[in-house]
Amino acid sequence: MALLDAFKQQVLNLGRSAARAKARPLLVDDEAFDRSAAGLDQRMSEGFVLFWLLSDRALYLVAGGTTGDWVFRVPYACIEGMVLEFDEDSEMLPWKVRLRLGPDGTGEITTFDDVPDPGKPLAAPPPRVVEGDERDRLANGEIIPLTGFALLTRKFRSTLARQLAANGATLHIHGEDRAEAQRKLRARKRRASP
Repeated sequence: MALLDAFKQQVLNLGRSAARAKARPLLVDDEAFDRSAAGLDQRMSEGFVLFWLLSDRALYLVAGGTTGDWVFRVPYACIEGMVLEFDEDSEMLPWKVRLRLGPDGTGEITTFDDVPDPGKPLAAPPPRVVEGDERDRLANGEIIPLTGFALLTRKFRSTLARQLAANGATLHIHGEDRAEAQRKLRARKRRASP
């Protein structure tokens, strides 16, 4: 792996805890994060850093770009489908992730209000529902990218598959056999090295 790619991957791994902290105020009741993945909207000249956080009830999208940060809680019922494609030629972020949101009315996507509570200036702004034109713009990828590149662990993929299937959404995974073969090859090389 090239040095720059290794550095980017380390930065993304460190960013996961910041992404969880940003999304934590949107958790509902006893909901907790189960798995997470970090990535970028492009492999080369990226404009957004992207995080996909999974709970037992929702997918959390956390994105950071040059003009700010965004956090969305997307219940699994709001997801129409996802596609994961493995690129065996890419060492850095080999999975392409594409998310399709369902039509308005299939659940409430939430984000943070634009204005914090004046009585609590250090607290996160209160949650609000994303609806109407804003929801359409989110679904079209106009607010944050709904496509990106990531390093997805086998546990992340299986958790995502289980949650989407339970909520009637489709998940298409292309290249999982190649990803597994590559993982096993790396494990053998690690065991063989002194």
